[in-house]
Amino acid sequence: MFSVLQNKQRIKFRFDKFPYLIIDDALPADLYEKLNSTFPKYKKIIGQNEYKENFAYRYNAFNALRDDEISSDWKEFIKYHTSYEFLEEFYDIFGESIKKIYKVEKERLFNKNNIGVRFEGKNHFNLDCQFVVNTPTSGDTKVIEPHLDNPVEFYAALLYMKEENDNSEGGNLITYDFKDKPSFYGKSRVREEKVNLIEEIEYKQNRLVMFLNSPYSIHGVSRRSKTEFYRKYINIIGEFNFELFNYRNFLEK
Repeated sequence: MFSVLQNKQRIKFRFDKFPYLIIDDALPADLYEKLNSTFPKYKKIIGQNEYKENFAYRYNAFNALRDDEISSDWKEFIKYHTSYEFLEEFYDIFGESIKKIYKVEKERLFNKNNIGVRFEGKNHFNLDCQFVVNTPTSGDTKVIEPHLDNPVEFYAALLYMKEENDNSEGGNLITYDFKDKPSFYGKSRVREEKVNLIEEIEYKQNRLVMFLNSPYSIHGVSRRSKTEFYRKYINIIGEFNFELFNYRNFLEK
């Protein structure tokens, strides 16, 4: 079984205003090693894009599933995480939080006939499973400040795949909670003084972090130390073809 949610007995829930979970050893060790050893070459993920230091490059499911250089195990992994079966797994875990935040039942969200791989036709609900790498950095990087993801996004899951010998520090996911009512500036950014830190989640091998996106899903990334290693992970997302909320209603005056 390829699911990143299969190790349910290891789930650590954080289901308050910002619902998310953490699973260590998300995949069985043999499967993780098989996938890790066939992770695409970084040059493929960067492609024809200009190379930048400490920059995130992505290779999406639409392209990966059509690429003869992507292993059959990875293609099966991607197919599962862009399937209705995975959506059902996700809903079984996050269903109560979805009802609490969005006041909607499963039947109004998605079904087998209105979903598809992102960029493959016009779907009501789009799924993606991306290879992602952050390039090395020659010095300490800036923190990615507290922010919201795109409001079309319904959920995101990050499967971290830190290199065995990578001894760099940072690049950790940080979750936050508003001290008071939501308040944003710019493109869904949040000032540090407006939030409390919930926790810092270390970037490490075979760790999964998954969250439900909402106006309260504030997160950032910690400072990353100088390193020659790439930061790599899988980004699994589901999104509607419309915005779920309007953070602009809470922009600073």
